[in-house]
Amino acid sequence: MSSRVIFQNGTVVSMVPGEEPRQANVLVIDGDIAKIGDFGDMEGEIIDATDCIVAPGFVDTHRHVWQTQLRGVTHDWSLKDYIRSIRLQSAVHYRPEDMYVGNYLGMLEAINAGVTTVLDFSHCINSPEHATEAIRGTRESGIRSIFALGLNEVPLNNPVFNTVEHRIDHAKGLRATEFPSDDALVTMGIALSDVHIAGIERVTSEVGISRELDIPMTFHANAVLFPDPVSEVDFLEEAGLLGPDLIWVHMNLSTDEELRRVIETGGAVSCTPETEMQMGMGHPVFGRLIEAGGHPGLGCDVISNNSGCLFSQMRLALQAERMVTNDKSLNTGCAPDTIWPTTEMALRAATIWGAEALGLDAKIGTLEVGKQADVIMIRGDDVNMLPVNKPVGSIVLHAHPGNVDTVMVAGRILKRNGQLLESRAQLRGKVRDSHDHLMSSIARSGGLIPQPPAPLPW
Repeated sequence: MSSRVIFQNGTVVSMVPGEEPRQANVLVIDGDIAKIGDFGDMEGEIIDATDCIVAPGFVDTHRHVWQTQLRGVTHDWSLKDYIRSIRLQSAVHYRPEDMYVGNYLGMLEAINAGVTTVLDFSHCINSPEHATEAIRGTRESGIRSIFALGLNEVPLNNPVFNTVEHRIDHAKGLRATEFPSDDALVTMGIALSDVHIAGIERVTSEVGISRELDIPMTFHANAVLFPDPVSEVDFLEEAGLLGPDLIWVHMNLSTDEELRRVIETGGAVSCTPETEMQMGMGHPVFGRLIEAGGHPGLGCDVISNNSGCLFSQMRLALQAERMVTNDKSLNTGCAPDTIWPTTEMALRAATIWGAEALGLDAKIGTLEVGKQADVIMIRGDDVNMLPVNKPVGSIVLHAHPGNVDTVMVAGRILKRNGQLLESRAQLRGKVRDSHDHLMSSIARSGGLIPQPPAPLPW
């Protein structure tokens, strides 16, 4: 028997260009959107969407999901603190079972906040088993995800796994066994090594294997850890590596010309405003990228620092850019006549632009007949939402995860009536055990505290 679900009588914010929010029903059959409009076909499970907003699920284009157990330890840290204490000291203490817990818990956090797709930049792969367990945690959560396998060397003396050859062989094996299909809910990507650390020769090898395997790549741009930042755009262009399968992260210190070259070669850019603004990575590139003709995606980045909530990222990206734009008028002695960017641009960044960045816009990102049913329903009659005068603005500037009533991924309901549908009784014990192991092991090594300023080891 086919599966039929109807979101009945909601305010549909489709994010299809030119379509205004409207009262409508949304029919989902076997995981796909079958009808949107005023129709009488009510056979199936009815979800009463009266006084609610029905919208596409949010798309997070950059998140290190494995760090969920380290939640909150970097609140007052700089990027250098983070690199020293998380990337160099803490990651080595992760066991495979910690990767499972981090990914399962982290993906549930995303689902709870209305995020239905995450690009997981998984750069704590201390062994093949670490990847296997992270993938298992992701799949069990029910979310849609690109698992971007980290090819970076880890600061762990593991001679049987810590060379570029070992990492590439592992990537080939995962593609053949775990990710043979690009139509699955969880698919494969590659998280490239940092160019300024690994060198262009290693990164060239990593790009080559990624293109041989026909999977997308993502990497951190702007080497702000050095007195003279390098230009990854120049490095990759000189090596002939620019292309539409690259998802650049941050790019705040890139020049307008570098942004233009990325856009012209089809590359995508992920903006993570909360960590960027805190950790000294420059002003978010959100507005400059739009002005250059690009479509920024948004990401929560490090859960060791901030929440996995794209509502926050939309607001920060939007209002930070408005402040800079307004300052241009204020510096001439006049208040601005208009406000830019718009709330619709922020919501596009969290939905269809994010889907475009991940190459998934034919499947998700808007509510359209024929697309897969990644759908969220936000209560508009909660006290912080009532009354909903402008649905798009209400989502961007008023809503929070507690207003997310229902979350559906590929037609499967994962959150209903404001509650996740998974059982959390066993999860609490696993999280506690993993957290206790990590905190004690990391503490013994002197980690999880900002270290005195010292040269980084490369």
